[in-house]
Amino acid sequence: MFSKNLGNDHLGKPDLLRVCYYGVGNIAPTLLNTTLCTHIIAGFSVVTNGVLDLGDEEKKKLYLQTTDLKKNNPELKVLLTVGGGGSNGGFSEAVNSTYNRTKFIFSTLATLGKYNFDGFDIDWEFPVWNDAIKEDKSNFISFLKEFKALSTFYAHLVGKAPPLLTVAVAAVQNIITSAYDIPEMSKYVDFINLMSYDYHDYFWYTPFTGHNSPLFNSSREKAYFSTLNTAWSANYWYQQGMPKSKIMVGIPTYAHTYILMNPLFHNVDDPATGTKDDLSFPDVCKFLSSGAIRVFDNESQVPYAYKDYDWVSYEDPVSISGKAKWIRSEGYGGAMTYNLNSDDWSCDCDKTPFLLHRIVYDIFTK
Repeated sequence: MFSKNLGNDHLGKPDLLRVCYYGVGNIAPTLLNTTLCTHIIAGFSVVTNGVLDLGDEEKKKLYLQTTDLKKNNPELKVLLTVGGGGSNGGFSEAVNSTYNRTKFIFSTLATLGKYNFDGFDIDWEFPVWNDAIKEDKSNFISFLKEFKALSTFYAHLVGKAPPLLTVAVAAVQNIITSAYDIPEMSKYVDFINLMSYDYHDYFWYTPFTGHNSPLFNSSREKAYFSTLNTAWSANYWYQQGMPKSKIMVGIPTYAHTYILMNPLFHNVDDPATGTKDDLSFPDVCKFLSSGAIRVFDNESQVPYAYKDYDWVSYEDPVSISGKAKWIRSEGYGGAMTYNLNSDDWSCDCDKTPFLLHRIVYDIFTK
């Protein structure tokens, strides 16, 4: 089982990856700090008629500007991601036959080469789970296997390194079991990006406050609910056959919101009547500055804040530091952050730009 140690094991480990998702268009690529991340995953592209689609010309220019960041930091790897946001549109058909997979792969390789990407990330949410096509699971593995083979062959012909292949994956057990053949996946991916967030959110069938991304479960959580945390999910992927070195543990920089039923009841698991839009870290700082009360959950190792009817689950320097230390001490391959856009890039909270990413960088490299 996993440990709740937040100590100094593996201090100074040099090869921990810092994988950062970046939504092009919200922040200019030139504003990104190219040293904070070892890998930037830029998105989102989509699948259209079985081929990779980057979007309009303006978005294509932004992708080129993003890969141009490597001129300032040659060690940086920039990947292109496809899908995202609960998307399963187009994936199933694109991988359901050898012909379709080959078509999709060659369109992807052409795009990666044209825009100078170092790899390809697949954010299919989720095979089988959202479309009930049971063949998705095996067809997805066939796609990964064929992509790895064809991309390696193509790279050899043109004298370049093969593109990296990564997958954004679910963190909840029933989705994991339905969607992925983990031992086979581990053979072909360079690493996975574990989406260890969105564990709790407001729905009509879960009208209660909850942590977006708890590191550990609390003592009040039993059975299924005790699995809804980062440590459990990461360990489950490892136990099912994914090497720890290939697991990038997800850390969100955005916050979930709830509308309380009664402001007098503002603890975790208290009744809620709805939600508002997700917040960025600067939004949370403004909420705290307005008089919101911060509470740190010592069991789950994450904070929340409340004011009047508003309740927010978020990450702050304390929780980010704890997660980064835990990732290092447990021997995982690194951290994945979602995303650069929601961090404090404009120094609204602090004089340090991208404060949350800076904390991960400092812990992983010093």
